[in-house]
Amino acid sequence: MMRKQLTTGLFVFICLVSGALAGELKTQVQKESYSIGVSTGSYISNQLFEQSEMGAKSDIEAVIDGFIDALKKQQKLKDEEIITHLNNRAEVLNKISQEQFKQALDKNIADGKKYMANNAKNKKVTTTKSGLQYEVLTLGAGPKPQKESIVMMNYKAYLVDGKVFDDTYERKTPSHLSMINIVDGLQEGLMLMPEGSKYKLVIPSELAYGNADMQEIPAGSTVIFEVELVKVLKPGELANSAKPLSEEEMKQVHGGIEKKKL
Repeated sequence: MMRKQLTTGLFVFICLVSGALAGELKTQVQKESYSIGVSTGSYISNQLFEQSEMGAKSDIEAVIDGFIDALKKQQKLKDEEIITHLNNRAEVLNKISQEQFKQALDKNIADGKKYMANNAKNKKVTTTKSGLQYEVLTLGAGPKPQKESIVMMNYKAYLVDGKVFDDTYERKTPSHLSMINIVDGLQEGLMLMPEGSKYKLVIPSELAYGNADMQEIPAGSTVIFEVELVKVLKPGELANSAKPLSEEEMKQVHGGIEKKKL
């Protein structure tokens, strides 16, 4: 509904100013000027729509009046007043954003706890002192990684609602990751795994990405990794490997699911 109101308001704006341009766009200056108007109008429309989605109200007619007055250099408010009102608007938007973030954070944390409580009922699941949950899917017989190790692994990572945010199986390329850089819960889980093992790790938010709100991992999310430990590499072994890694694989040594620098 709000989107329709915004579109209608901008249509009124076009009607108000269309008299300034009679007939077709004939000259290059007219076309360039018209393009400036379209670009500016689109920007304003998107800004108002985003703010309306947040719950911040706007008076479309007042926006149109302000735009026209600015073009005519006949503004009704002093510059100092405009700055004050814009700052007030920014404070309102910031408050709304913080409230929405807190609501989403609380929900994600609650959903994670509920998932882990149900998961703990599985007799195959073990919960560590830190709160990490793990289930042995396949038990290997190789060495376990240490904090200084680099690991080669395949994994499918997803949220408690099943939404996948990373999958090496889909990419058909194992990841090479430095143990010292990955999130705490994954590091703890990997150190429990002998080479060749496959575990399901359920990692609470405090051992994963915390309250950081990332593109595909919302703040406060519990994350699940179905991880296969393919190989444990010692420091320097990666560089001395008989088969050099591709450029993409080398990027993964310090990329992928590592701790985020915030």
